[in-house]
Amino acid sequence: MSKINYRKDQIPIMNYEQGTMAVPAVPGAGKTFIVTNLVAKLLVENKNEKGKILILTYMNSAANNFKGRIKKILEEKGIDSTNGFEVMTIHSLAAKIIKEKPEVMMLSEDFNIADDLQKTMMLNDCINTFRASGGETAFRYFLKEQKNQMWYDIQLEAWENGFFELVAKAISNLKYNDITPQQLEENTLSNKGILKIISFIYKDYDKKLKQNGLLDYDDLLIYAYKTLCIDEELKNKFQNRYRYVFEDECQDSNEIQGKIIKLICEKYNNLVRVGDVNQSITGTFSSSDPKFFKEFMKEAQYCYEMNMSNRSSEDILDLANNLVEFVCNDLGQEECREALQKIEIETVEKGQGYKENPQPDTYQINTKWYKTFEEEINKTVKFVKGLKLKYPDKSIGILVPYNSQLSQVSKVLEQEGLEFEELGPNSKNKRRIIDSLAKIIDFIINCDDIESLITVLSDVFIKTDNKEGKNDFLNMLRQYTVEELLYSDIKDKPLIIDDKCEMYVTFKQGLDFLVEILEHSTTKIDELILFIKERLDLKEEEKALVDYVAFYVRYLINEMPNITLREILDILSDNRNKVFNYMIDVVYEINGYEPQPGSITVCNYHKSKGMEWDCVFLLQLTQFHFPDNIGQKFQCDKWYLKDKYKNTEALINNQIDLIVNGKLTQNHYKQTKIDVINEKIRLLYVGITRAKEMLIMMGSSYQSEEESKKSKKKQEPCLYLMKLNQLIQNKRGMNK
Repeated sequence: MSKINYRKDQIPIMNYEQGTMAVPAVPGAGKTFIVTNLVAKLLVENKNEKGKILILTYMNSAANNFKGRIKKILEEKGIDSTNGFEVMTIHSLAAKIIKEKPEVMMLSEDFNIADDLQKTMMLNDCINTFRASGGETAFRYFLKEQKNQMWYDIQLEAWENGFFELVAKAISNLKYNDITPQQLEENTLSNKGILKIISFIYKDYDKKLKQNGLLDYDDLLIYAYKTLCIDEELKNKFQNRYRYVFEDECQDSNEIQGKIIKLICEKYNNLVRVGDVNQSITGTFSSSDPKFFKEFMKEAQYCYEMNMSNRSSEDILDLANNLVEFVCNDLGQEECREALQKIEIETVEKGQGYKENPQPDTYQINTKWYKTFEEEINKTVKFVKGLKLKYPDKSIGILVPYNSQLSQVSKVLEQEGLEFEELGPNSKNKRRIIDSLAKIIDFIINCDDIESLITVLSDVFIKTDNKEGKNDFLNMLRQYTVEELLYSDIKDKPLIIDDKCEMYVTFKQGLDFLVEILEHSTTKIDELILFIKERLDLKEEEKALVDYVAFYVRYLINEMPNITLREILDILSDNRNKVFNYMIDVVYEINGYEPQPGSITVCNYHKSKGMEWDCVFLLQLTQFHFPDNIGQKFQCDKWYLKDKYKNTEALINNQIDLIVNGKLTQNHYKQTKIDVINEKIRLLYVGITRAKEMLIMMGSSYQSEEESKKSKKKQEPCLYLMKLNQLIQNKRGMNK
């Protein structure tokens, strides 16, 4: 096995032997490579020492990646030290701690963990129960008064879409502040604010967890920390078990995670934390905060930057560095100047045997500005189509701020006949099996309706590339009744088309399948769904998704024994259902997603983290989506709510602050806005550093042609785009 030639920014890290070490690593620095090799080195050097090495990650896919890489390195060295290390998520560690002595927190030995799917199911149910049990008026109270029914419905939909995340984050916040549902109820008896509503939902959610013997991920962390604090013997046991602790992606760590890790490391004091403050982008929907990694960098005995990256061209790295320089030195909102860490990304040294940075022949960075978002999408897709013709092997990423915008981009890509992958819960391909289940159940309910039969045959069963022929065939079917098609000899006749062609064969298979379905019992709806799964030709991901759907339906039946098949249909047909959105995310990201050569990917900025493309298009770089000061209108201010309640998160934080401290300790209205601005800056940084060779940044003044007639709706380019555009145009001028 040849000796590894480490870069100069990696050598100090590989020389680590003991103590606390912070490793801030830029995008594309190879942190997984360096962590796995350092762990393997320590395993070899300390093979006779007591205590294991613990590697903590935040995703199961990352944990599996680390395990595989370390095992491979050790095998290449001819060493069997697989028992010398453990890799797990922080939540798995917390569960391990509690299960050692559940009695410390007065838990039964058979307690279970509510994963994010179960939490989503229960919380979604609690919200729906609250609204259906007399809370609808209170729920709608916060909406802005609107005489126009259409606009009122739009406001209501927007409020419904954002309410789940608001409640989920509030409950986490309450738990981390040690506020029980009972305490919250006592403190909101005379309160008519948003926390009053959350109090009802929190109480119901907590009750469901206890009834089912479940702890959610927040409970896990809180109980694990308390258990270690209370039980000295157990704390010593874990301190002796792990000689070294490594934490990956620690910019996404929260305060209590840090406290658990610190307790475990007290004896040996060997802690290595690796991360990138500039890629901390989960704070708006979790309790993570990059300040904890910043504090560790100051306190650690050693702090070594991995500041070399071979992912992107020098031009793209220069652009990212300029964004950092502008934000840290010149941003007008001074409180946001620490949004990014002052770390300059360097290209790797040439001719040293490392993988080197891409070197495009010309300057491949540009900016564009359009009148409407529709034009912005059309021009992007036209550009993508040209790139595909010229460079068929180049991977392309199209990034937008929100999931709701993904379908708009995907629709135009489809119209242009381009194959692509949409990373979002409403992807038509990923929702296809859920929609198919809905259409099959709709036919079961309306089994005498010929249109319902034709819909399920057309959308679920019949396969053909001949769209015109398919439409003619479906029209031909309308001359028959459902009974004739399903049960008479009519299905054995060729119906004027070739009875051996794919369309006719799949049509007949569909009819046979539907006869089986109609004869199956509908008393146990979850079993019916699993029966449908066994009869359909599905991919592995689709099978997993149907299993999740059946699990959810079983949960609904347990909660509502009288639920009907039609009510299940309504739930399946709801594209906004958070439970299905989460299922899709879990199933299709279980092995991670990696863009392949020649692929086109559409996703939001958050989803792009950890990925890279040859060519990247950053859309919607407007002031609204990427603000730079708290005086602007942006995400914090919910346009659909009354002025008093626009910044709902700040209102909640105010009330929690009053409960905990008896007074307001900070300006939460200002802080929530600063937090959003900081995260948006980091999102832009993440977007820029996804590109390897080509980067196009753009935006548009209006969402639609209709909005362009209203001057108040006009959006300006975000400040960061304008500042970076100056550099880009100078560079382009120099290269002419």
